Amino acid sequence: MPLVLIVAIGAALRFYRIGELPPGLYRDEGYYGLDALRVLDGDLAIYFAANNGREGLFMYVLAAGVRLFGRTPEALRAASAFVGTLTIVAIYFAARNMFSPRIGALSAAILAITFWHLAISRVAFRAITLPLVLCAMMAFIFAGLRTNALQPRMIYAALAGAAFGLTFYTYTSAQFVLPLVSLYGLSLWIGLKRELFTRYDEAATRRRRMSVIAFAAAGLVVLAPLLFWLTRHADLYFNRAGQVSIFNPAINGGDWAGMLIGNVGKAAGMFTLQGDRIWRHNLSLRPVFDGWLAPAFVLGLAACGWRWWRSWQSRFGAEILGVETNVAPQFVLLWLAVMLMPTILAEDTPHFLRAIGALPAACIIAAVGIEAALAWLSRRGVLAGLTAFLRRTISPPAFVAALLLALSAIGTVNDYFNDYVNRALTRYWLEDHNVQLARLIHAHADGGSQAALPPTNIWLEDRLANDNPSLEFLAGGRWTTVAGTESGAWVRERTPQVPVLLIVDPNHDWGHLRATLPASATMSVIEGSLAQGDRDPTPRRAFIGVHAAPADPIEAGQVLAHFEAGITLESATVQAALRPANFYTVTLIWRASEPVGEDYAIFVHWLRDGRPQPLVQADSSPAQGYLPMPVWRVGDRIVDAHVLAVPDGAQAGDVISVGVYRRADNRRLSVLDAEGKPASDSVIIPASQ
Repeated sequence: MPLVLIVAIGAALRFYRIGELPPGLYRDEGYYGLDALRVLDGDLAIYFAANNGREGLFMYVLAAGVRLFGRTPEALRAASAFVGTLTIVAIYFAARNMFSPRIGALSAAILAITFWHLAISRVAFRAITLPLVLCAMMAFIFAGLRTNALQPRMIYAALAGAAFGLTFYTYTSAQFVLPLVSLYGLSLWIGLKRELFTRYDEAATRRRRMSVIAFAAAGLVVLAPLLFWLTRHADLYFNRAGQVSIFNPAINGGDWAGMLIGNVGKAAGMFTLQGDRIWRHNLSLRPVFDGWLAPAFVLGLAACGWRWWRSWQSRFGAEILGVETNVAPQFVLLWLAVMLMPTILAEDTPHFLRAIGALPAACIIAAVGIEAALAWLSRRGVLAGLTAFLRRTISPPAFVAALLLALSAIGTVNDYFNDYVNRALTRYWLEDHNVQLARLIHAHADGGSQAALPPTNIWLEDRLANDNPSLEFLAGGRWTTVAGTESGAWVRERTPQVPVLLIVDPNHDWGHLRATLPASATMSVIEGSLAQGDRDPTPRRAFIGVHAAPADPIEAGQVLAHFEAGITLESATVQAALRPANFYTVTLIWRASEPVGEDYAIFVHWLRDGRPQPLVQADSSPAQGYLPMPVWRVGDRIVDAHVLAVPDGAQAGDVISVGVYRRADNRRLSVLDAEGKPASDSVIIPASQ
């Protein structure tokens, strides 16, 4: 499959509706966005200290996205998708130089359709940069090994060294790239020592020595700024690793050895049995490879191990130049094992962010497995029968490989776009409520209306505003923070005759904030989305907005009905929803002519064919229960909406009965006539208006 086609497919999967899917913007993404804003303001940091500290490369990539698309989820996640797409190109050249063009193309295709890389490419986590830089380093290393000319080899070595240095600016797991390169160098040195028993090539020795010098020099140049920074901030750089390490007594419970053994098993099983449980990284527990590619990965492990074993069984090993049958198989296994250590040595194994440095190696190994299987089948003539069917348009091995990859891609697309992004836990764990809250703020803030809404003062409770980097990135500076406790002091920015939107956490008492809303206001409640933290047992309502606009004085003839206890129904409207069908919103406007001392309930009954038994009904406190009658103020108008699902839709003659009743005994309050005497126990309005 041509590389251009593979990259096009990979890019399409990564950029499709990138600002919408998956829903949400997790707090880590918000911190990255705020760092990108600092970069745009001229803060060109080496390392960003907030949120346990973060390497800087990704922040500069994000800054370009924010410059282009503004403070939006698209800006952050498009940058990640761009890096993910580049990685498809990088792994092609890495695998091509390590093995062959065919394995390079297979590796690129596998990475393009692997759920793990697709998922991480569509969220703004800095871990996405590590595979790109790591693959670039491998591509340059093995390109250098394939040439005998001194100057090209030194250029490749310098580029590889620069990429090596750059890995430390990507993600915490890059700390294991140094052991990886060191072990690789050691294996090469052992091979060279064996070679010296048979011959000594002074030119080859000089090439190798100069390549090592070029690699080290370039790496040190790139690393120099970070190394200088580390002399003053080493504790910050290594702090996060200590927090999650299995050697931390708070994590291992006194048995680090047992935890280590268990983590090794979990890391080994993540490719074919059970993957990351965290919804931000994965369709929880889905293994890295599906049923189509898992056998290829296992076969690839066996093939690489066999080739490595054969090379060591040889008396003197293979020639270092032309490393296809010697160095590459052993190195890709070493790459996989070493870059799994960040998740093995930490809690929550397997963790797809910490292990992301191993992902390219896993894809290359799976590609080796596919090639080995197809070569075996071809040698035995199993695929010969496909030649006539294909009519020489494509070789049988290429056809089988393309079919296998297509089947795996279909599974990935289904798992991601039909399952993962539609799961409630995906929304919760990626904190979609903050995106919804930001949209609400933008829709009402001064000059930010996108829905013909009047300019509004935004009052945001501090429980929602504080320590909320995602909201700060998306809508920072567009609200006034108000204290969520009565002892808190805050200043209201109230402009006369300008509406106010008070946004609060309804899971805590907010009565003192409700009391500060402008008097004589039309008050409506906007119910926010649900949220559920990692450790929350059940979802909760993340926020509500109470919109208070100046209320017009009531005029004679505008009242629909007066009830007992000073309750007035000013108006009632019925509106059919466009989608879903047969849903109707009944909007009631209430007033109180005197304080209401009891929490009465409101009933809305849809009646048909004159039968007293309602077809459907809604019973609740006003405004979804957030504005119960005891908190009503004289002069306020309360907007109270009820949604009814009516079977077969509205029919001619349907009516709606609206009334008020006491919860304790279900006694309905009377509707009063012009003389203040009881006339009925409900108001009848037509269902079709």
